Amino acid sequence: MAISKDEICEGLYNVDFWNKLDLHISSYVITPLQLRYISSKTSIIGRALGHAIVDLLDNVTKNSNQYIENETTILGTEHRVYHSRQYTLKVKEDDLSCSDLNINNNDDKILFRISSLAPNIFYQLREDIGISNENFRQSFFEHYLKDFTNPGKSGSLMYKTYDDLFILKTLRDYEARLLMQILSGYHLQLTQRPTIFNRYVGLYSIRMETSLTTIEIYVAIMVNAFTPSLKINEIFDLKGSKIKRKLTGNLSIDKLYKLKDMDFMDLYPSGIRIPTNIYQTLKIVIANDVKVLKKLNITDFSLILGIRHLDMSEIQLIGRRPATGVAALLSLSNDLGLMHLSKPFNNVSSLDSENNQTSSLPSYLKPIQMLNISIDTNLYYNNDSIAYESLPIPGIINKSNQRVYIYLAFVDMLQTYDSFKLLDQTFRKLTDRNRHLEYSVIEPDDYEKRINEFLFQNVFIDAQDDFPWAITDVSKPVADIDNQFIENKISNQRKNYTQRRPHSMERQNSNSVLEFRL
Repeated sequence: MAISKDEICEGLYNVDFWNKLDLHISSYVITPLQLRYISSKTSIIGRALGHAIVDLLDNVTKNSNQYIENETTILGTEHRVYHSRQYTLKVKEDDLSCSDLNINNNDDKILFRISSLAPNIFYQLREDIGISNENFRQSFFEHYLKDFTNPGKSGSLMYKTYDDLFILKTLRDYEARLLMQILSGYHLQLTQRPTIFNRYVGLYSIRMETSLTTIEIYVAIMVNAFTPSLKINEIFDLKGSKIKRKLTGNLSIDKLYKLKDMDFMDLYPSGIRIPTNIYQTLKIVIANDVKVLKKLNITDFSLILGIRHLDMSEIQLIGRRPATGVAALLSLSNDLGLMHLSKPFNNVSSLDSENNQTSSLPSYLKPIQMLNISIDTNLYYNNDSIAYESLPIPGIINKSNQRVYIYLAFVDMLQTYDSFKLLDQTFRKLTDRNRHLEYSVIEPDDYEKRINEFLFQNVFIDAQDDFPWAITDVSKPVADIDNQFIENKISNQRKNYTQRRPHSMERQNSNSVLEFRL
């Protein structure tokens, strides 16, 4: 795919101020329709966007010393500046899956106008939070973006850089406008005080002509909090909500990365202890972050929590929620496959070959650094190179005293409590008065109180003087699971199951287990 381009133009983007009475009809109706319309073109869009990010960044870099603002730009409107360029993609014949985009059939060209919004502010923001623009450029250079479009109800387009350090996600138009409005203050938040806000490090708009209309989508670039090299075992999306916040069915490897509030309560009923100095600082930082979002009238944001286990194997993690019946047999037979095909999660002595080739940095989001505190790294990260690089919070699971590393960040921080959400909450109050505060979307004042209480009553526990962290080499893998233990477990499950089933079914299931073992 070849790309040609015209001259870069500059202007001021029209940013409407936030209006509490705005229903955001276009965002809730038009944007999802547009995303659905172009969802089959994510590869083409990703290639154009990746090229434009490098190209437009080079424009800022090359002109940093002699840069003169457009005559329409005045001091105080830097967050509204955009640099825009039209890109013409010459698509190979085998790439033509875009018949409904405006393609010149004679030479197979697709036109995109891609704009970098507030490029100079984001350029400085990246430098100020420790992401050099040279390294930022390198993440997008030479390799195409990896498409992992969200299959959920939002229908957002999502990409990763080849080194997994950055995530790109489409925003609704009002979310993009809000980010531009608060950008100067957001920049100060990241540089002037401890915060666990996720880092937005770029914002772009893409305009495409179709046979029916012009489509414009917005894409934000965020730091990836949970890169594969961190070897995280579980990811929880926490809001403090109880309704529809629990995984259905049995645990599996894939589901360990899609857990929610009630799953945490189920798997960690007594919470996770963390050292007192970290607990006290984290409580203040989270309270301040949540208060900032409340003042912006923002709700429905999440604390994403990544946990890496040091004393529990993959099989043990999945086995915490016991299965019964046929599901138990299938689960146990799968354990046998895991035993031979997978390594313990916390063996960090060797990274994936791809990660070794692409990035030596686990993540730009380092919890201890974000909290601006000091800990005894020799004690908690003993001989673990990934921990030394990524600075996780050490934790101990209550009751079991098993050790974990914790990674965390606030995400989805651009959803205002608009009239649409107000109507939804009013309906909940009328139809489910006793539980209306347990739904995901509630008023910002109530949301602030709920998430603080949930996190510091159920998730994070002050260890005080009870933090028995073993001084061991944490880079060593968990001991291998004994084969006989698995065999005994399967035998007991089969015995319990066959007591309730005919002998013919017993023989059938026995054969199935043998097939899985082979």
